[in-house]
Amino acid sequence: MIQKTSKKRIVFLDRASLPERFNAPRPELEHEWIDYAETSPNAVIERCLNAHVIITNKVKINEAVLLACPSVTHIAVAATGFNIIDIEACERLGVSVSNIPSYAATTVAEHVITSALCLRRQLINYRAQVVNGAWQNSKTFCVFDKPINDLEDTTFGVIGFGELGRATAAKAYALGMNVIYNSRQHYSSDIADYVSFDELIECADVISLHCSLNSETTNLIAATEIAKMQAHTILINTARGGVVNEVDVVNAINKKTIGGIAFDVLVQEPPRNDSPLLSIADRSNVILTPHIAWASEQAMRNLTSILAENVNSFLLEKPQNLVTRH
Repeated sequence: MIQKTSKKRIVFLDRASLPERFNAPRPELEHEWIDYAETSPNAVIERCLNAHVIITNKVKINEAVLLACPSVTHIAVAATGFNIIDIEACERLGVSVSNIPSYAATTVAEHVITSALCLRRQLINYRAQVVNGAWQNSKTFCVFDKPINDLEDTTFGVIGFGELGRATAAKAYALGMNVIYNSRQHYSSDIADYVSFDELIECADVISLHCSLNSETTNLIAATEIAKMQAHTILINTARGGVVNEVDVVNAINKKTIGGIAFDVLVQEPPRNDSPLLSIADRSNVILTPHIAWASEQAMRNLTSILAENVNSFLLEKPQNLVTRH
């Protein structure tokens, strides 16, 4: 039964998705704020029944939830990506949705460039040479059993040229790379040239994915696309796991038809033990990180601040950062 109350009830469904030390400032208006560390799919409706605002990072909100919880008028996504929300249902039922579009540009861009440098310069391999004693037992002053390559004067391809893609492109350009991009929208850029998707796949020495996950981008990179890449190409994914066919990427690593990968996102998170990518996680040309490209201290501070502003602005009837049509 829906309870009537003058207070606005705000429910955070997965508070544990952010460290405890980062707390969003509370809204100005009288309200009730309820935090749940995590919420299973079968508990979503029960916890949202009397809510006016839902906050979610990864908990999915579909039409069934909205129909069962008519008091909900706003969903504040505590992230940039909002593919967990049924946007069409929200628009049809008059529920607005906000996201946090600008908090992670620096942290994601630095993660991508760090990954590219690590793989091009064989840092994982050479660190292992010290740990396993190969350097200590070397007859010469250094060990160079694998080639080291610079990033300067190579081609850096960005797929998806929104804020994160542009921020990453800027750092690649600053390192002296030739930057190209492909996106549904053409942008005016002094540092990157627009090229077709196929040209980018074929020419780039490093490819960084920054597109959203939708019906058009699911398995955007699969066996056909990988076959067009150069054998030394490095593929970096900080977008969403479903953008890449994981089995095809694993096959490419095993067959040495791709130079290396750095993935911060997987199709299943957290991954199951039978995840295809875990089978190659110990390779020196593979970097798998647990979805942390977004998570610098500075970025999380920005996220919680903007999240609070989104909720407060909605309650004051001045909504911001909406991804639903007005």
